[in-house]
Amino acid sequence: MSLSGSMSGAVCAVVVAYCPDDLFETRLHSILPQVDQLLVVDNSPPAFGLLAGMLASAPQRWDCIRNATNKGIALALNQGLQYAQSQGCQWMLSLDQDSECLDDMVDTLLAAQAAAGVTTAIVGSNYFDPVNQRCKVAANGPSTWLEQKTVITSGCLVNVEVALRIGGFRADYFIDQVDHEFCLRARAHCHRVVISRKPTMRHSVGLSGGPRLPMLGVLPNHPPVRKYYIARNTLVTVAQYWRSEPVWCLKRLLKLLLGGLEMVTLESQRRHKAAAFVQGIADALRGRMGPWRPARQRLP
Repeated sequence: MSLSGSMSGAVCAVVVAYCPDDLFETRLHSILPQVDQLLVVDNSPPAFGLLAGMLASAPQRWDCIRNATNKGIALALNQGLQYAQSQGCQWMLSLDQDSECLDDMVDTLLAAQAAAGVTTAIVGSNYFDPVNQRCKVAANGPSTWLEQKTVITSGCLVNVEVALRIGGFRADYFIDQVDHEFCLRARAHCHRVVISRKPTMRHSVGLSGGPRLPMLGVLPNHPPVRKYYIARNTLVTVAQYWRSEPVWCLKRLLKLLLGGLEMVTLESQRRHKAAAFVQGIADALRGRMGPWRPARQRLP
C-alpha cells in the first residue's frame, strides 16, 4: 500500500537542485518518509561535488537524474513528471531545494485535494515565510482549502496524468512564471487549482537582503538574470491568457510595473538589473524564449 495512503494514489517528490547548500540532504530526509518515491533532478555544474557523494549512498525510493547542463526548472519538472509516471505515481510533489517541509505535508495536501473535489489537479502549499513572519494565506477558514488562480512551484501537488495530458511545464520559459502559466493552462482545461489553508512548509521567495517597506515587509531580492525571466515570461503569459484570465493578468502587469519601479529606486545593482529587465521585455516582444543570453553575448 502507498505510504501516502490509498485514497489518492502514490506520491513522488521531485526536487530540482542547483548547487544546494550543506543542509540539502537533511531537508530531503524530512520529506522521504512521507512519499513513495523521491527524485532529485540535478542541474548543478559537473564540478559541483556535493550531490555525487550524497546520492551514491542514497536509500531506496531515492533516485537522481543528473543533467549535463542546467536545463532550467521547467524541463527538470517535466523529467520529474515522466519519472513519476514510470513509477506508477498518481501525484508529483514539486519542491525547491531550500524549502523546509513539515512532517504532515503530504497528508495535508492530499486531504485538501480530496475535500476540494475530483477536478482539483493542483494543490499548492500554504507556507510560513520566516523573512516576513507570516503565512501566504490565512490558516483559518471555513474549509481546509482555498481556491486560487495560481500557486508557486514549491510544495505543489500535481496530478501526473493531467499534467502530461495538457503538455507539462513550458520548457522554453526556463525559470520564473513556469508555475503560474502551468496553473492557468490547467484552469483553461477545466481543472481546479487550490491551496491548503494549513501551512505545510517554511519557504521564502527570492534571496535575502531585499528592501523592507511598511505593511509589505521585506520584498523579494532577485539577481539580474531573474529580472530578465520575470519580465519576459510575465509578458508572454499575460499575452496568452488575458482573454480568459483578465483580472489575474491585470494584477500581474501592475505587479511587474511596481516591481520595476522598486527595482530602480530601492535595490542594489540597479543598472544591471534594469538592463536585464528591459532585455526581457524586448525578448518577449520578439518571441525569443529559452535560456537567457545577455545582449553583449549575442552575435549581431
